Amino acid sequence: MNKFGKKPGARILLLAAMVVLAGWWSLRADTSLKWKLSKDSEALVADAKLRDEIFDALDAAEKAGTDPRITHFNVRVATAFEKDGKERVVVGGNVEYEVPEGIHGETSVLNHVTALYGADTTRKQVRFLAFFAQQCGGGASCGDCRDYQMATTDYEHLLVACGQASDRTVKVTRFADQIVCERNFPEVDSAKIPLPAEELRRLVQSAEEARRGGVTLFTKERHTGAAALSFAGKTYRAAGADDAAFHYRYPIGGLLQQAMTERDYFLRAIVISGENGEWPVVNYRDRQYGYEASSFNQAAGKPPIVLILSNGRGQFRMTTFESALPSAFSTADFMPEALKTFLATHTTDK
Repeated sequence: MNKFGKKPGARILLLAAMVVLAGWWSLRADTSLKWKLSKDSEALVADAKLRDEIFDALDAAEKAGTDPRITHFNVRVATAFEKDGKERVVVGGNVEYEVPEGIHGETSVLNHVTALYGADTTRKQVRFLAFFAQQCGGGASCGDCRDYQMATTDYEHLLVACGQASDRTVKVTRFADQIVCERNFPEVDSAKIPLPAEELRRLVQSAEEARRGGVTLFTKERHTGAAALSFAGKTYRAAGADDAAFHYRYPIGGLLQQAMTERDYFLRAIVISGENGEWPVVNYRDRQYGYEASSFNQAAGKPPIVLILSNGRGQFRMTTFESALPSAFSTADFMPEALKTFLATHTTDK
């Protein structure tokens, strides 16, 4: 006699049935948890190996550590690739601190790949970044993270996957869709720029004068000056400045801080001046600053900031930060009522 009862044959059949049932439930659970590509993503991930790497990365990203103590918004991301005949999965997550500052998920995971396997691996082997999210929206990386991905990866072929926890669907897009080269900003005649000719002339001159300053001890290329005109009729300007800690201060960010220090929150236009005869480069981090400021305009019912590039020879390119930073996000998206209250209580309207 054993502890299961007196009829061993029946007990064996019962036990076998329980094992089969448990296996069936396990298989059903595993099946329900599997990732699946959305229909419009299948063409981008036709390679079965790449698809499996994305799914493995999402499994890892789901467990990635984060510390978003300010926003409480978790950014969990991972990538996977073959190295030395084995699949390698590397994770990253966002950490926030103090004023606010933060280490973002994209820079975190790519830096981890470089630290573990070298910069050449990051550039040649990383084919995608996979984000785990409760809900996948239409947003993209911030400007700074776009700069970092362009600098460290084969970004023209990089894919971005978002795995949605609610239904385990995976949406895949091209990172290149987040990029708009300055060469693609429309070239325009000065007469079509929505500023009086004299205001445009003064703004260009101010940007060129700003470019002669700044700090360029490390910056051998891409040094630019920027000038802005506000709806209050005031002009602000700044140049790029580097330092030994490599905390570069961008010209658009610099002039925006000047304007906002004066409680002048609504800008009409910003001109960027490059080296004489060369079209200036506008880093994506600086585009992020401009996009944030332009969202203030929209919250107040004003037109977006006009972004104007000058090559110093009377030629211009013109766009908006909304066009220069596709699928961007700002405080206006996350805290619209708080932003309206802030602008109502801080703007001088002079």
